[in-house]
Amino acid sequence: MVLVAVIGPVGSGKTTVLSSLAQWAAENSKSVDGFLAIPHDRVEPRKGAEEYILQLIASGKQLPFVRRDASLTPPYRIDSATMTELARWAGSLKEHHPLSLLILDEFGPLEARGDGHMKYWESVQGAKPEVVIIAVREKVVREIEDRLGFPFDVVIDVTEPGALEELQNLVLHHSDWVRVGQFGAAAGGFEATVGSALHQARIPMSGLFLSVVQSLVMMYAGDRLTERSRVMWVPFISAGLKALSPYGGRLRPMLAITVQGFLFSLSVTLLGWNVVGILVGGWFVGAWAALQGIALQYLMIGDNLFPALDIMIRWMVKYLHLELPGVITLIVFWTIVCGTLSAVVTLLAWLRRHKLPERISKMLSKGARGVTGDVGTPTIKAAVRRGLRDLLRPLFWAPVLVIAGVIVATGSSWEQAMWVVVRAVTVGWALFSVVRLFDPRKLASWLRRKGHWGPAMALTRALRPQPESTDEKSQKKPR
Repeated sequence: MVLVAVIGPVGSGKTTVLSSLAQWAAENSKSVDGFLAIPHDRVEPRKGAEEYILQLIASGKQLPFVRRDASLTPPYRIDSATMTELARWAGSLKEHHPLSLLILDEFGPLEARGDGHMKYWESVQGAKPEVVIIAVREKVVREIEDRLGFPFDVVIDVTEPGALEELQNLVLHHSDWVRVGQFGAAAGGFEATVGSALHQARIPMSGLFLSVVQSLVMMYAGDRLTERSRVMWVPFISAGLKALSPYGGRLRPMLAITVQGFLFSLSVTLLGWNVVGILVGGWFVGAWAALQGIALQYLMIGDNLFPALDIMIRWMVKYLHLELPGVITLIVFWTIVCGTLSAVVTLLAWLRRHKLPERISKMLSKGARGVTGDVGTPTIKAAVRRGLRDLLRPLFWAPVLVIAGVIVATGSSWEQAMWVVVRAVTVGWALFSVVRLFDPRKLASWLRRKGHWGPAMALTRALRPQPESTDEKSQKKPR
């Protein structure tokens, strides 16, 4: 269920927009129900009307709802017979097929206290409509969220131009973004738990394994999207969750997830959602898994990397009596092998894509549970300090010292070797600090402010803590 708030001051046109939305939904074969509070005898444009008539959207039936009474707070007397009729209506919602759209107009100070329309919320939840749109008084949005027990996925200001079009797009495409958020949370949870454990254990080929899993997740996620290009948000969300994970390093997995997701999305966008697009997308995911380590080292060490690697290979050939090709040939060969493996696995899964594997189903059910925790908002000072701590990892220093040692052993000056170390420390510290500073919660807020409700909703849902299932709770109980 997607929960949407339509906000605006009194008399701003919330009911008019929702009425137009309900008519549009019915004309586009969407099942729609709910009620509208139609004002009568509004004396001043920004003041409540003297009377409101309640119109049931599905039946068109109109009922007297409230009439102004200055002796009350809020200053309206509610028709008890209409409230009884509404209670019967709400109780019957679950008897119908799940609705595409349910409109509730409106929630104000009375509902913020738990009265009025708030009494029907349990019945609304039981009906499981796809989208619930509620007109909400601007000043009580937080109180209404507390009463509902859920934050609004999307908040749309009715006074903004294009509000109706935005609501229409939401009804049409919300399922895409729900799916993106679901798969993004699953991928992020898998990377932050299983992925971190594999990296900490230093298991060979773990990076390639995690890359193949990501390729499969993107393939399954995109297969049922109405716009397949939206699949690129799955890895972006996954990388965002990794930024909040308390486990392991962040730079390498976040970079891998983001770049591989972009390459896969670019492939299927340009080549289509077909055998060729899936095969090429899967190949690029595996290829980047092979190249990322070298790309990062080149960024940190610079032009000294490849000559030093070539010298090391020549030493191996000489002392082990082996016949090995040059460093570039080895890199190309390894890239082709990893890309081909990833492409073949992804293609085989695509050919059987209508049956979701049990492992991915479990990932979806768990989402990002236990990943984000209570992580505070990162500051520049904290990010720089944690970036410095990341420099102490042996995985950072091992290749840097080896390359510096090779430079000295081949007759170059100690000064040149020191510059290699200084460059690696400087670039590494900057990269580690930037990654530590990234906060996906701020990204979600920025996307929402810019009007990108879909990615914002998907990211927000992925960041939302997932409750444990009854089975998982029972497993934790002491026996």
